[in-house]
Amino acid sequence: MKKLHIYHINDLHSHFDNWPKIRRFLLEKKTFHEKNGEEVLLFDIGDACDRVHPLTEATNGKANIELLNQIPFDAVTIGNNEGIGNDKRQLDELYDNAEFPVVLANLYDPETDALPTWAQPYLIKTLSSGLKVGIIGLTAPLYLSYVPNGWDPKESDEVLPKILLKVAPSVDLIILLSHVGIIEDIHIGEMYRSIPIIIGAHTHHVLPEGKHVDDSLLLGAGKFGKYIGHVTVSYDSDRILDRKAELIEAADLPEEPGDRAEVEELQQRGEELLSAIPIADNPNRLNADEGHISDLLLLGLDAVTEYAGTPFGILNSGLFLEDLPQGIITKNHLHQILPHPMRLLECTLTGRDFKVMIDEMESQREELMAKEITGMGFRGRVFGELCYRGFEVEPITNRVMLEGRELSDEEDITFVTVDHFRYISYFPTIENEGRSRLLFPYFLRDVFGLHLEDKFPIMREK
Repeated sequence: MKKLHIYHINDLHSHFDNWPKIRRFLLEKKTFHEKNGEEVLLFDIGDACDRVHPLTEATNGKANIELLNQIPFDAVTIGNNEGIGNDKRQLDELYDNAEFPVVLANLYDPETDALPTWAQPYLIKTLSSGLKVGIIGLTAPLYLSYVPNGWDPKESDEVLPKILLKVAPSVDLIILLSHVGIIEDIHIGEMYRSIPIIIGAHTHHVLPEGKHVDDSLLLGAGKFGKYIGHVTVSYDSDRILDRKAELIEAADLPEEPGDRAEVEELQQRGEELLSAIPIADNPNRLNADEGHISDLLLLGLDAVTEYAGTPFGILNSGLFLEDLPQGIITKNHLHQILPHPMRLLECTLTGRDFKVMIDEMESQREELMAKEITGMGFRGRVFGELCYRGFEVEPITNRVMLEGRELSDEEDITFVTVDHFRYISYFPTIENEGRSRLLFPYFLRDVFGLHLEDKFPIMREK
């Protein structure tokens, strides 16, 4: 009986705290198993990059690829942070210096009707033992974000049947690198019995011993580098005998001198690169206040409504995490104030539906003031105070007034907010009734920066 060891990480999201330990562990395990005559495969399942980290922001993710190159990964796939956290040009350049193959079967370039040049739909590896392994990659097909960013995503069921017809007869084992989430992983496990190992990501699920769905073993190692996944595959000749999964907690791995300094250096390097890019010369300090409407929040509303070309906007005070200092503002200031990888959302509702949305907001206003929010691109602490621009809401009745007149049920109203408002569950009318589009290519902080640059330009003599 022979053994294949599969190690995987996913959803690192530029959380580098455990990176030195993860790198050391994987390199040591690869050496150990190979000395014992056992096969080893190493994978990353996407969202290694996240622009919440200043070094990722400053290098458009290329620093993350340099870090991944430190480990001899056999393949990686991309997550939505790589796919839509970058504009199309940035993504096309992201893997220029990658020392590993990118497997991705469900993201097409509509200009060529083909996969991007930096990706391949699958990979077949013949191990030294003779075992043939097929490796397929998928990413979450987020249409609302990918399409305006210049990509054509495909559903799993659109691409897997054709690929499996090609790959399954030629290999002894198929491994799916799946950044589509646990619900879709379960569906794939039920639909495609020729995939015995599905290494999952995107929904940050933690499966300590894996999850069996029919003939498939589903895996997931959480997020932020907290866990390393390990699967031991026992096989005889070309027949798979057993699969066992475990998670290794990175916090339990030994720390060595220099680990913390390395992590701190990555942060410092990113901040220095961003600090070298001046944006504006701000005449007055504006304080952030997550619990109240502030001049900083109002300036943010100026920025987003101007960029979207609509007088109507909605933001929440919890978005702004740091004060805007007086004097020269750099990209590092913007990143610290608005670290969220959020884009603007333009949404059109009928007057009737807009009033329903306002009722949803007003009924939760007090609760949201201190509501802790996580995920969906939000990097702050609490939601905070809702602030409206271009309309007023009367107390008690919640009547929506536009320049002294009441909004009618029949007229349309188009407003701008952040994409987070569509993805969280508090205001379902936006998702259920809104005619929405994301505004590319800029993040919220970029739009804010453009407004500052125009309003408070740096004079040449300075």
